[in-house]
Amino acid sequence: MRYRAAAFIGAVLVLASCASKYSDQRMLDEMGSLSKEEIMARGDALAAKKKYEDARRFYSFLADSFPSDPLGRQAALKVADTFFALKDKDSFTEAQLRYKDFASRFPNEPKRAYALVMLAKCSYQQRSGKGRDLAPIREAESSLKQMLQLFPNSPYTPEARELYAQCQEELARHELDVATYYANLQAWVGAEQRLDALFATYPDTNAAKAGHELQAKIQARTKTVTQATKTPPKPTAGPTKH
Repeated sequence: MRYRAAAFIGAVLVLASCASKYSDQRMLDEMGSLSKEEIMARGDALAAKKKYEDARRFYSFLADSFPSDPLGRQAALKVADTFFALKDKDSFTEAQLRYKDFASRFPNEPKRAYALVMLAKCSYQQRSGKGRDLAPIREAESSLKQMLQLFPNSPYTPEARELYAQCQEELARHELDVATYYANLQAWVGAEQRLDALFATYPDTNAAKAGHELQAKIQARTKTVTQATKTPPKPTAGPTKH
């Protein structure tokens, strides 16, 4: 009985493998009869139907077959897009690797601006909650800063500026949260140091504005404490003479 079950499973696997090979060969034969533009159109049609894995096969064929062709480069980005569209952790990681590779391999490609923005989005999507690891946000900020410096007039610049400001605000908020934590402990030096870092690095953020309010409270508080320590005690009355 176990032998029959094992044989049945083996047969199914063989058939699946054959079907997969047949499907791949049929797709290759189909692509061989199409122009580059038609292959791209097939991939686009599948992606529009959210059949990302099937679309990826058409895009990958173009990207691998014509790496120096503008259409091949566009297809390479669309391969990354099919991973990004799935919006899960593993897919973001895969998309991130592909956008980064594109930006590194084609430094003079106009589409590099898009790759850098999408690279930042991949990093930003992998951030966690409060008290989180800030590395993904810092990575996103770095990619966007590079994009804005290299492509100030790109069609993707407005989106990049918006996300860059959002990254800066979150990083600034972290500095403010730490400064507030120190202030609540009355660790005034630590609080002032974090506020100084906040003002120096993220001066135009809403968190910086709130930081100035906190700084004023800290300075008023420390001034009161200092004055109290400097005020000499009142002399006590001596014994009454008769």
